[in-house]
Amino acid sequence: MTLRNSILLTALALSVNLSLHAQPGPSGPLRPLPKNWSHLDPLKDSIAGISLNQAYELLKGRSSQPVVVGIIDSGVDIEHEDLKDIIWKNPKETPDNNADDDKNGYTDDLTGWNFMGAKDGTTYDTDQEEVTQIYVLWKDKYDKTDPKKLKGREVEEYAMFQKAKVRFLKGYQTNEAKRLAISDSSKFFAALNFLKPQLDGKPFEIGSINNLKPGADSTASAVRLVLGEVFTEQFRSFDSMFRLLERAYPRLKEALLAETAKSFNPNIQGRKAVGDNPADPNERYYGSPKLNLGDSEELAMHGTHVAGIVGAKRSNSLGTDGIADNVRIMTVAVVPSNGDERDKDVANGIRYAVDNGAKVINMSFGKRFSPYKPQVDAAIRYAEERDVLIVHASGNNAENYDSIPAYPRPEYEDGSTARNFMTVGNSTARLNENLPAASSNYGVRTVDLFAPGTDIESTIPRNNYAAFTGTSMAAPCVAGVAALLRSYFPSLTAVQVKDILMKSAYKPELTVIRPASKQRVPFNTLSVSGGIVNAAAAVKMALKQ
Repeated sequence: MTLRNSILLTALALSVNLSLHAQPGPSGPLRPLPKNWSHLDPLKDSIAGISLNQAYELLKGRSSQPVVVGIIDSGVDIEHEDLKDIIWKNPKETPDNNADDDKNGYTDDLTGWNFMGAKDGTTYDTDQEEVTQIYVLWKDKYDKTDPKKLKGREVEEYAMFQKAKVRFLKGYQTNEAKRLAISDSSKFFAALNFLKPQLDGKPFEIGSINNLKPGADSTASAVRLVLGEVFTEQFRSFDSMFRLLERAYPRLKEALLAETAKSFNPNIQGRKAVGDNPADPNERYYGSPKLNLGDSEELAMHGTHVAGIVGAKRSNSLGTDGIADNVRIMTVAVVPSNGDERDKDVANGIRYAVDNGAKVINMSFGKRFSPYKPQVDAAIRYAEERDVLIVHASGNNAENYDSIPAYPRPEYEDGSTARNFMTVGNSTARLNENLPAASSNYGVRTVDLFAPGTDIESTIPRNNYAAFTGTSMAAPCVAGVAALLRSYFPSLTAVQVKDILMKSAYKPELTVIRPASKQRVPFNTLSVSGGIVNAAAAVKMALKQ
């Protein structure tokens, strides 16, 4: 899934009147943050940005060439005022002539491809979670199979099915309890008032919610789950969060009930309109060149925000400035707004972006199962062999990425590791113990570096703008800097760009709060590089290559 919950976006929309751009001042109270805080310099501005303005000072007088960045995500609003001028156009394709002019297997693919769309561009916004997909896909094959008779890949699939089945059945039951709790407003608020005192004096972080003790009350257990789903650091405090929930509950209730109708639902048939065979992971040519937004509030929301971080048109007096000033955004839609992306779409999306000229790919999504990992591995290797850098978000579960199942990832099934793959954590604006976002995953072996991903303003569909938080926002920050390097230093390979980004990262000597804990650790123990992406230092290093 895109690395946020759809409920989170609802909560953010409801919190529009809150102060979203603020950080602790010298004496503790909040002070406003510039909306482009992520572009600022840690030393000059005392904000944990990427030194982008200094990077452009270093690049003055140098020429650049366009670099194609594949946004493998939920789709992009290609008509957005701040994006339309930098959308990739397929030079070999004549639009709307119903012919595959460039013979790549994708008819009329002028700006990219939508692997979730019907032929006319109608696109589903809800698919099943991965555990539900696996349960539905393999139930007939493996539910009553004798595992002793299985061979090869079937052994792994059987084991995966058994794990998915347990999670699906548990999730189905939990989701039903949550639906019942949300339906009865009086019981919901009674349970909320029971839980509130347990948060008095507790750190404002997801871990405090996870540690709530609901007792034997099933409604309280369900309300705890809801609090975890709507939690975002942008509320700033539990008091603020509760005030908003109470004020906005009618709308939130509607959104939550809609969410429970989608979760762990084996009867969802959104994929049916695409016309492909979900059980065939090697199928290539399906989908649509279009993504029709219609009246949906969620289609292309996430992907449009990601695209704007990478390359929203700079210095045009509109909304926001992207990081790279000479990019072309290729939109590759594979991630539903609700539910999980399918491995075959991810693999095909990577191959499509590579075959059509992308030099950087951003992937702000992830999941806990990968039923067709060999196909995804093959696509990542395909990108590696063709000098394409992949940037991936680590996730927002405040977990150690070194020790959790999370996909896609750079470790191939044969034990080797992709050299063109970067995994990114989320950092805040604060050069203090709160530098790592409380929700960010981390890992000294598997998360390569951190990047600004908290309160990041960017583009959203229909010429709008909003501030979102998550590793989904941190990854395109790194992808944008990578695109900047590949634009101004075109001789650099994907592996060289990764090496520069790692070695040039800003490494503050800080002791920080490890996400979802009270433990204070050196910041450099949370990632491989120990730092935050820094555009100016990266440019300086590239100039010496």
